[in-house]
Amino acid sequence: MIDLTEQQIRDAQSNDLGAVTAVVKATEERVTQLARRYASTGGRVDPELVEDLAQVGRIAVWEGIGRFKGATVAEFFAFMDATLRGAMSDERKSETRQGVSRQAAADFERALSMAGGDAYEAEFLATTTEAMGARRMSEDAAYAARLSYQGVRYLDAPLSATGNVFPGDAGDARTIGEWLADRIAVPEDLLEPGDFERDRREQTRGRVHATLGRMGEQQAHVLRALTGIEPVGFYGTENDDELARDMAVPRHRISVIRSKGKDRFRTLWETAA
Repeated sequence: MIDLTEQQIRDAQSNDLGAVTAVVKATEERVTQLARRYASTGGRVDPELVEDLAQVGRIAVWEGIGRFKGATVAEFFAFMDATLRGAMSDERKSETRQGVSRQAAADFERALSMAGGDAYEAEFLATTTEAMGARRMSEDAAYAARLSYQGVRYLDAPLSATGNVFPGDAGDARTIGEWLADRIAVPEDLLEPGDFERDRREQTRGRVHATLGRMGEQQAHVLRALTGIEPVGFYGTENDDELARDMAVPRHRISVIRSKGKDRFRTLWETAA
């Protein structure tokens, strides 16, 4: 931020155009910094969202001038910083979390942070008590939150954006939309993100069951119980006593089986990709 005087702030509050311009210039650097910060997830920046947030920030500055009740320049910049943060946070949730509640958006963001920006990993983490505690989401809620986060533009992403979910030619330069159009024989301009998600979900579900089917009976059972994969109900990690009784194994063995099962599942999953 550049220098700004108390007199300029008072003049801006009186709608002096020159003073308002000075305030806008003085806050532009902070507007840009915060726009990039709020448009970043897992170290990746969404350029379009940066510009959208910057515009929201400039409007917030303009509208916030009249609401400032302090006296000093330091107080003014502190007020503007809080105003910008609030406006950009709300706008980011509005733009990137359409169709889900504010709380669901916040919960998914928490999972997204733990997943290093990987939306699919975040979807899984959001359903686990280990990661989310009492804020654990249902599979449907986590799925809706991820789909809302990725949005319509996801269909324009390169096929590589799916990671190793869909094995194929590493040199395939098609977008996700183009690939899906070929796969399900639907014109690309009629596709919606939900079409891709349904197809991906079916394939992922089949792959999960196939991977569990290659594991030992105890490890597979404990992993199914972790998230409620059929035919085992949901136990999470807080019902190990009940799970141990149902499996007729000592209570202390459950955490050991779960830990080894996760390692085995990861190995089988990666080698099958």
